[in-house]
Amino acid sequence: MTVQSLCAETADLLRSIFHDEDSFWPDGDILSEERFLKEVASEGMAPLLYRRLTKDKDYSSWPTELLSRLRNIAVQQAALELLLEIDLQKVLDGMAGIEVKPLLLKGAALSHTLYPEPGLRPRCDADLLIPPSARKKVAILMEQLGYKGLHEGAADYINSQMSYSRKGKRKYSFCYDIHWQVSNSNRDFSRKFGDDRLFSGSITIPSLGANARTLNNVDALLFACFHRAGHFSHSGDRLIWLYDIHLLCQALTEEQISTFYDKARELEIVTLCVDAITTAKSWFNTMLPPGLDLLFQSETGNESSTLYLQSGRMDGIKNHALLELKGMSSWQERIRFLLQNAFPPPKYMFWRYNRKQKSILPWLYCKRFVEGVYIFFRR
Repeated sequence: MTVQSLCAETADLLRSIFHDEDSFWPDGDILSEERFLKEVASEGMAPLLYRRLTKDKDYSSWPTELLSRLRNIAVQQAALELLLEIDLQKVLDGMAGIEVKPLLLKGAALSHTLYPEPGLRPRCDADLLIPPSARKKVAILMEQLGYKGLHEGAADYINSQMSYSRKGKRKYSFCYDIHWQVSNSNRDFSRKFGDDRLFSGSITIPSLGANARTLNNVDALLFACFHRAGHFSHSGDRLIWLYDIHLLCQALTEEQISTFYDKARELEIVTLCVDAITTAKSWFNTMLPPGLDLLFQSETGNESSTLYLQSGRMDGIKNHALLELKGMSSWQERIRFLLQNAFPPPKYMFWRYNRKQKSILPWLYCKRFVEGVYIFFRR
């Protein structure tokens, strides 16, 4: 798999830098500074790249203006992270006050547990996993703290999260995705992964205060591999997600490797994990710890989760739905899933299609129904 948004010249230069090879800026007009900066920033790699160039590499051949702009992005991200941390601690303290102990997921957690400095891992929001029973009181709390909720979480069989945002004083937005199942794309995976087990096996994040916890490294790597596959058909790979996987692989202990191997087989996502780790290694020259190679020798059989690795947005939507239906335990649940996806609540429809007029709601439902039929029956 490739990172689809990068031109070949940007990809080759980044690979050579992170493989500890030559890091000289290309001669002539082979690569545009503007394009390179835009692509690196969009992949979330600008702070990491600047740190690597200025600490480990000979960057004398690089354009001065480009280095200055990379530095500005890195400094701004570090400053923004300080603001995000303060806000996150307030939210975590507020949840502790209503006796909810969430788990931080993805970048907000990994930036504090794996990266040398939190500002090296850009993020646009913080993802929090809460028990399903806490949904109502967390919603009330977020409103009390000044956050505005979107309507994307209004349909349980479409989304298992609710997004909140609040404008800061300097035009920064503080955004949170509140999840009540670990995967927003597959309920069956979430059940097998076991939310209760995730909470009981979690670890602390001391740098974020007494109320901050996250997944242990084994669960974090399993989730990172699955999350990456769940988004691939829609948007392709993203380098910062692959860098998360790169760091998580290198952080595993010998005992954790054995646990990771067993859980990947149990969840039937060995192929997803192998593909994710192999792709991360191809970009960042990951030094895989001894024992992890057993995963690459596994007999995977016919894991249905490999459908996630197909590219194409429409095929991705279809495959996600098929995997959801396959994992459901009864026809009643499958029928509820199909009906809610075909005819979601009105609030969700207004959010999804960015419309407010109630008079066009019938037209929106017709549009959604036709889109669904086309996706499922197209060749």
